[in-house]
Amino acid sequence: MAGMHTVGSKDLRRVLDLVYALNSEPTGPGTAPPVEVLAELGRLVGADVTAYTRVDHRSERLVAAAVVPAEQNISGSSDFHAVFDQHPGLAAYRSGKLMLGSPIALSDLAAPAELRRLPLFVDFYAARGTLDQLMCLVSLDPRYGTNLTFNRSRRGFSARDRAILELIAPHVAQAMDRNARLAELAASARLLERHVNDLAAARAALPGLTPAERTVCDRLAGGLTDREIARSLAISPRTVHKHLQNVYRKLGVTNRTSLMALLQAAA
Repeated sequence: MAGMHTVGSKDLRRVLDLVYALNSEPTGPGTAPPVEVLAELGRLVGADVTAYTRVDHRSERLVAAAVVPAEQNISGSSDFHAVFDQHPGLAAYRSGKLMLGSPIALSDLAAPAELRRLPLFVDFYAARGTLDQLMCLVSLDPRYGTNLTFNRSRRGFSARDRAILELIAPHVAQAMDRNARLAELAASARLLERHVNDLAAARAALPGLTPAERTVCDRLAGGLTDREIARSLAISPRTVHKHLQNVYRKLGVTNRTSLMALLQAAA
């Protein structure tokens, strides 16, 4: 790996500690690494501000940001969002200079004179003491990219800084992907639990149906339409509809498809 020889054993131990912390406590889908991890990573790289951001690269909008220290988070400013598309990193992404897992700095992309022509840089970065920023695209899908960024009050990042980011970036991506999958599994488990509970409640309510309502349900379970049920029972389709509305209410379902599924499950 490029620059690997520039990372000392002490740095490697700190990186390993960060990897362990990333994988210790899941933080949920689409969320940032723990604040403690971001803070330590910022100290390791030597940054004044560390951020984990999510960017819509189709619309070139910043959609989420976790920042350490928190008081440096300017993502809530509408003025900042209005000029965010000036960020040189967006042009670098479009041109292929910003590649997955490869750190790149503002000072690699633009000279000081060029940056000073950008309201984004002058009004929001330089005004807060940031003269350079190291960024790394951590993960990428057809619409969104997530990035680690490190702001510094002086220009330039060393080979050692970049090598550390190269080492940690894939672990951040892996941890966030794992968190998202765990959250999806948890959501599916909660949905299944609700379905089981709803089914149990509906089964318990079945004896509360009137004989006429039960007969209509039997015909429905047999695949008959409302009109066919009406003919078979010598009643009007309107009466069938009224019976079904009562059944929906008593069993806690909202439509014919849900009732059919319930009746099949309870059979």
